[in-house]
Amino acid sequence: MAKTLPINKRTFLSRLGIALAVLSCPIAMAEGVRLPPTRIQSLVLPNGLQALLVEQHEAPVVSVQVWYHVGSKDEAPSKTGFAHLFEHLMFQGTKNIGPEGFSDYIVRSGGIDNANTTEDYTVFWETIPSSVLPVALWLEADRMRNLEINARAFDTEREVVKEERRTRFDNQPYGTVIESLYQLAFHVHPYRHMPIGSMEDLDRASVDDIRAFYDTYYVPNNAALVIVGDFEPGAAETLVRKYFAPLARGKPVEHDIPLEPPQTSPRLLKLTRHVALPAFVAAYHMPADGTPDAYPLRVAARILSEGESSRIYQRLVYDKQMALQAQSAGNFTEDPNLFFVLAILNAGFTPAQGEAVMNGELERLKSEPVSAEELSKAKNQILRDFVVSREGVQSLGEELGYAAVVLKDPNLLDSELARFMAVNAEDIQRVARKYFVPENSTTLEIYPAGK
Repeated sequence: MAKTLPINKRTFLSRLGIALAVLSCPIAMAEGVRLPPTRIQSLVLPNGLQALLVEQHEAPVVSVQVWYHVGSKDEAPSKTGFAHLFEHLMFQGTKNIGPEGFSDYIVRSGGIDNANTTEDYTVFWETIPSSVLPVALWLEADRMRNLEINARAFDTEREVVKEERRTRFDNQPYGTVIESLYQLAFHVHPYRHMPIGSMEDLDRASVDDIRAFYDTYYVPNNAALVIVGDFEPGAAETLVRKYFAPLARGKPVEHDIPLEPPQTSPRLLKLTRHVALPAFVAAYHMPADGTPDAYPLRVAARILSEGESSRIYQRLVYDKQMALQAQSAGNFTEDPNLFFVLAILNAGFTPAQGEAVMNGELERLKSEPVSAEELSKAKNQILRDFVVSREGVQSLGEELGYAAVVLKDPNLLDSELARFMAVNAEDIQRVARKYFVPENSTTLEIYPAGK
């Protein structure tokens, strides 16, 4: 089955490395930096599979990633959790290899493998010695269309997913808060349900339902193959054609996602939970990733809560000593999603008090242009993450796959940095005034039970 890893959002890349040096650079240097161009070899097979290859010889390893353009937003309202269930089922054997055989091949060769599911995509990856590239490509091509879906595997992995839901959501103190928030913030768009799915839908699912989902979305014309690392381009292309070209093209995949109507009035829900401390989370509808307003919103999130010197952390945790934790973040996705501000408050403070301070910081963002120092710091943090993401073949593959599948342009791997560097103080002020308004807000207040 798929191994559980921490959620990997490109928004929150924070590894340190050689990019630490850019933190001390002045703004002029950050804006003038040009990363070395990435040479992307691209090909599209007759069956619709998109392949993206980046040759690197720093180490004798290769990252192979298959990005399926299917996530929780492609699930029907009564059939949630299917995409995440397939994250597990894809490790349970094919017509050619037995259960757990996939990972066994990878691990025995000295590699690692895993998968993750989001609202928009499901990605399977393995990082392997370069000599094992033919084996990895054969394995990925095999499970793309030869997955063995039977009652035994389905029942086993369904129980695994249900237990994962209990562990990560239902049995955590604030575990279902975000789920409740999304159900209140979205009325028609399928972002209103979480990728983990619901217990009821998982219990209701049948083997026939799962097979239909597999045949619809796990097809070459709905996938992007990413290969980054130590390989010879001609030989790699030959392998891609050898193993993937024989796979039959699926029916055209229709991503018929309903649009969420604009929110016109504030929404508030008060919850009582078995938690030790009160909390609140407020969310604002915002545009999709890759759109013009997404970039100043990303920079704004850095200024508000990237690190302990950020505005929200300083105000709520240090100055007011009201909160144990405080942060903001945007869930940037293929379709418009939510920008969050949230805090877990210290005993003796109410959610309303925390919201008042947080709203004050949002109003400040609207009324005063951010300082040159704050803007420089945020851009240097973004530049650092761009540099660090290119240090390893796996992280570079992740950035390339995201650009190709979610942003629809693999060349943004290089050109997107310029969009961040072009953000100015007026852009941040403009988007704050546009999106951080009461009528666009959805707020959950969480109160400890019995207090």
